[in-house]
Amino acid sequence: MSRHKARQEALELLYSREFHEENDIQYSEHEIMESDFITTDMLTEDGPELSESERHTYSQYLVETTTAHRAELDDIIRPFVKGWEIERMNRIDRNILRLALCELVYPKETLAPSIVLNEAIILAKEFSGDKSAKFVNGILGAYVRSKD
Repeated sequence: MSRHKARQEALELLYSREFHEENDIQYSEHEIMESDFITTDMLTEDGPELSESERHTYSQYLVETTTAHRAELDDIIRPFVKGWEIERMNRIDRNILRLALCELVYPKETLAPSIVLNEAIILAKEFSGDKSAKFVNGILGAYVRSKD
């Protein structure tokens, strides 16, 4: 396992922020960061093994960068979701798209777009389902093709 768990953690944190303020007493980002949830049947090989500290650092980069550039990431998504309002999209799908775009637009390290897309599709399957995976693939694929 490499960055997959970091992406899962980041997705859980971003999703949680959709419902709670950062200082909400019922809300504990620390608990999410310490959870051992992982779906081993969908792991991918997207780089070298990360230590727990490196995993948390990567997850933190994803959350902070995605949060800081949320409006810009949403503006990137809008042209590709014709007939949809971002605010009405499934929250998991919306955050998966933001996370993937974060890695593509503000990379911490260079990753092939195919790795980022594959990871987004896996997250969609894990957290939302096959239809969401197809939706996420379509949007991100269109974005990547538009940059070629």
